[in-house]
Amino acid sequence: MKNADSIKDHLFSLNSRGIKYDLDRIRRAAELCGNPQNAYASFHIAGTNGKGSVCSYIESVVRTAGFRTGLYTSPHIIDFEERFIINGKPVTENDWLSVYNDQRAIIDKLELSFFEAATLMAFELFKRNKVEWAIFETGLGGRLDATNIIRPQVSVITGIAMDHTDYLGSTLMDVAREKLGIVKREIPLVFAKNRDHAINTLAANICSEMQSAITVCSFDDARNVRESADGTIITWNNKQYLIPLYGRHQVKNAVTALNALERAGFTDYETVRRGLQCMFIPGRFHVLEFKRKKLVFDVGHNPDAASVVVDTLKRRFADIPVVFVIGVMKDKDYSGMIAQVLPYAAHIIFTKPDIGRAAEWIDLLNAVPEVDRCRCSVGDTVRNAFITACERKESVICITGSFYTVGEAYSAAGIKPFESQ
Repeated sequence: MKNADSIKDHLFSLNSRGIKYDLDRIRRAAELCGNPQNAYASFHIAGTNGKGSVCSYIESVVRTAGFRTGLYTSPHIIDFEERFIINGKPVTENDWLSVYNDQRAIIDKLELSFFEAATLMAFELFKRNKVEWAIFETGLGGRLDATNIIRPQVSVITGIAMDHTDYLGSTLMDVAREKLGIVKREIPLVFAKNRDHAINTLAANICSEMQSAITVCSFDDARNVRESADGTIITWNNKQYLIPLYGRHQVKNAVTALNALERAGFTDYETVRRGLQCMFIPGRFHVLEFKRKKLVFDVGHNPDAASVVVDTLKRRFADIPVVFVIGVMKDKDYSGMIAQVLPYAAHIIFTKPDIGRAAEWIDLLNAVPEVDRCRCSVGDTVRNAFITACERKESVICITGSFYTVGEAYSAAGIKPFESQ
């Protein structure tokens, strides 16, 4: 068996093949592997914002109900193994190495992209580990995403906003059509209500054509929403739940997950209550103590997500000044993100995570109006930006802008998020 690091290097090198936006290769690859994705029941989740949290809420409840679960999400924050969660824990290195070595000839023969290869591995990892329910998060869009060859028990679409316009289209309606491409004939859809009525109409029409029952849900379905020291308390369908995260967006995510779980038959109140309360997901307004500072890690990477982060910081920390460490991918609307953060931030340190797709810190700085640049500085690496933030007087540090920025900041702080639960 080859050295794990060299195999990871080979896997990541598949990114050079680009995004292969069709399903032919992954279908053929799965067929050659015996279609392992058909060995278990599943949920399929797409959306611009919130899909990772919805996946984790669902996984936690299903596991609490006594089923063996598999959770496939992307990207990983620190370790590759985080993409493949079985019964609440990342798989071992040996687990995925064994699957990869068995599948490598197929991966190479069909010239799979990195995401296609990882998805194929997830299908088989879950089968070998006797998973009973799998939760699959799309990587990009939905219609032609590699995960879209599964036939789930329930499909879910979380918030839809502008994102990945190079692949998904230049209008919100284009993006919505791609996300709604996960709808399958006679498979129910749980759909988070959009602010654009035309998107909601489109979802209803597609479900009607596919003879798929649609459940539309929103933040307003929750009642008596209030925050506590342990998270957010909500009432849904006349029952009270505690979710261990903060923010209006997490209420909406929890309501979306509750509807999906109900559709799949998970209706026992005590099981659902305990499952939601025990849910953990790194990088979603994850607050930790560090050297007398409060660290807030949030992977939000578009203007909508940035707005939610700022709103949650305001309510959680009131008038306490916050310093931001921000690193963003160059294909994201970083000007829109900065516009959301700038009025609230005491100071912003722009940085660049160690990945080719990242925007240069000078481009981020240039997106700030000249009059506000006195409240900004730069760090050439995420580690240096994090160190600088820790040396400042502000007691709250928010690291945000991308999965990669958050991952490198966790590492700079010596934090393994799955071990910090």
